[in-house]
Amino acid sequence: MTKSNTKPTILPLVNFIPPPFPMPSKNDEPAMSPIWWLNQWMETANSAARLQLIWWDMVGNAMHQEAEFFKIMANSTERMAQGVMNQDLLRDPAAMATHYRQIAKDINEATMNRMTKVSNLSEDFRDRLWEEMC
Repeated sequence: MTKSNTKPTILPLVNFIPPPFPMPSKNDEPAMSPIWWLNQWMETANSAARLQLIWWDMVGNAMHQEAEFFKIMANSTERMAQGVMNQDLLRDPAAMATHYRQIAKDINEATMNRMTKVSNLSEDFRDRLWEEMC
């Protein structure tokens, strides 16, 4: 057995064009197109974007309401701290009780308003979703 001194020829891939995947059919049916899903996606993308916009708007509203609640709580905490440092309130138990009752009343009102707004958010969200869908 003798070995051949010739090297195998390798053709360059310069002019190589890969076939499209999947291969298009001879009859141009839309379902057989390689991007058949793109048309369906584009039809639903606009409504999905609107639904997402509604959702983000509701999240923004919820965050705004929570920020308002935290502001009221911070002010109440500051008033409580001022009451503790006020020597006149410390000497008069009735004035201190009135001061703390007013703070507790403000916190209670803020909490009740927060719960009302949170329950309304879910109703508003459902209403806006139904309006978008119908």
